[in-house]
Amino acid sequence: MHFTLYLSPQTPGPEMDGAIMEAAVENAILADQAGFRGIALTHHHFSNYNTYGNSFVFGAYLAGQIKQAWLLMQVAVAPLLNPLKLVEDANLLDQLWRGRFIMGIGSGGSPLEFEGFGRDPASRGELTAEVMDVAYRAWKHKPGDLPLEYRTRHESGLMRGRIMPGPYRKGHPLLARAALSEPGWADAGRKGHPLFFGRVGLEGAVRAMKAYDGALADAGWSKEHVEFCKEWTTIQKTVLIAEDDDTAQQLIDEPLNNLQALSKAAFAAYGDEQRKAVTGVSGDDPAAFRKSFVEGATIVGSPATFIDKLKQYEDAGIRHVALHMNFGAMRPEVTRQTLDLFIDKVMPKFS
Repeated sequence: MHFTLYLSPQTPGPEMDGAIMEAAVENAILADQAGFRGIALTHHHFSNYNTYGNSFVFGAYLAGQIKQAWLLMQVAVAPLLNPLKLVEDANLLDQLWRGRFIMGIGSGGSPLEFEGFGRDPASRGELTAEVMDVAYRAWKHKPGDLPLEYRTRHESGLMRGRIMPGPYRKGHPLLARAALSEPGWADAGRKGHPLFFGRVGLEGAVRAMKAYDGALADAGWSKEHVEFCKEWTTIQKTVLIAEDDDTAQQLIDEPLNNLQALSKAAFAAYGDEQRKAVTGVSGDDPAAFRKSFVEGATIVGSPATFIDKLKQYEDAGIRHVALHMNFGAMRPEVTRQTLDLFIDKVMPKFS
């Protein structure tokens, strides 16, 4: 089993942004030294959900400091991006990371973020298709070709030159598909993309891998490519580890309450129904929020409990887990305790 450190630290406010990003960089370097397979960045704006905001710039900053791990974009929200800018930024990260880069593509969903960029979240699927159609055309465009003319419902232009830089890998950077439902899981397999998924429990993971593995096999991909896809297919889990289960359950109360408040504030203008549709959780009852979030999205407990849970996912065919260790404006020392315990007591059982 492989592990990725999922960096999406929430922030209580601008006065803490610098310290939170500094701690995220320190944790990424430590994870890289410990043998983590990847460092994952998320793509969020305006909501206090992602402190660094511009994941492409942050990924470029990390490139010179991470020596072995790959960079995973989990995920680039295509509808919010100019397609040529998406290609340009992805190519730059592909070069800086020397091909150790996989960009997941997703359609997003937070109305706050879509509104900020003048997009309609109800059209996110169509917008994603439009942006990616232009992106693939741009990756195929060669010097000397006729100018590339493009139009989406939000962007238009004429590219007479070329995308600079070109990608490190032939054609375009490695791509993955983010999906939370069976049609998306199967589509990722048919197209031969690694699958990024989360917010499902063990039963959901079994269903996801069955749909994905079946589609991979039916599509006729080579054995080598199938192995690559399975190695980089990741389930994301929000995690907290303490020396014993009781302490872990006590420590998670503060970040869960913070996360509930952040979620409520981000969707205050859009209604609880929209909030549940995007996040999977809603309501003001802390106990209900905790139950809904913990059952599918988290692993909380002692190292022994954590090992047992991970082995269940391993038996279900999960080879790679992205671990979200800093959530709900968590205190840095709690995040660091989780990372240290994972490296010292959990990781050796799966190496």
